[in-house]
Amino acid sequence: MEAVDRPGLEIIWKADSLVRVLSRDGESTVAQLAEAVNEPLSSTYRLLADLKQIGWVERGSKRGLYRLGLFFIRIGGLAEDFVDVRERAIPHLRELRAETGATSYLCVRRGLTGVCIERLEGPDVHSLNFRVGDSLMLNVGGAPKALLAHLPLEERLFVKAGLAALPGGPRGPLGRELENEIEEIRARGWAESDGDVTVGIAAIGAPVFNHRGELEAAVSIGGLRSRVLDVPENGPRVAACAAAVSRSLGFGGEEVA
Repeated sequence: MEAVDRPGLEIIWKADSLVRVLSRDGESTVAQLAEAVNEPLSSTYRLLADLKQIGWVERGSKRGLYRLGLFFIRIGGLAEDFVDVRERAIPHLRELRAETGATSYLCVRRGLTGVCIERLEGPDVHSLNFRVGDSLMLNVGGAPKALLAHLPLEERLFVKAGLAALPGGPRGPLGRELENEIEEIRARGWAESDGDVTVGIAAIGAPVFNHRGELEAAVSIGGLRSRVLDVPENGPRVAACAAAVSRSLGFGGEEVA
């Protein structure tokens, strides 16, 4: 590491060197960082611990790895390329599944549809619907309806027009009925689906936002109505899971309208 004439700046230069290595490499071990910045392992461990406390670095995707923390996501998306919504969501989806006993899902928007990109099977009902890679129109299902309700207004109008123009018309609400449901979803904080995908199966979905306040994904649970919609705590649980995933992506609380 380059010598510094002013002792007070030494720790800043060391921190800067570590941050630059992580911004270049994505994730690194302590040994790799120590070698890259020409510091002893013990000093590198101490510096990483300090930087972790202030949010500059965090544990990586595997044990022993470090990466840039949420601080850098919030101030400008410097770590955006290393943020994988699926990776960040899985621990929270596991917790949601444990709390509810229902299958938990992660869904992203693709055009007029919501696509399942992660599914953690619950113990009760093993449905073949909405497997990883499957898609649903945005006016049915818990996660797809949560996505639709939280799209920016212009995009939402585009999707509604597209759904209405589909040959034969899609199942699920359209027009004023759909708009009323969107208003309810936004006011409540989560979407509810009751048999509109599979008879007897219900779902609850809530939106996930990134560090820019943009809609990124939606989380949901699905299962027998008695285990999903008939449990009053499940709506807030799904909303809390979505909020936790959003925080892990650097969301500061202000949604892009």
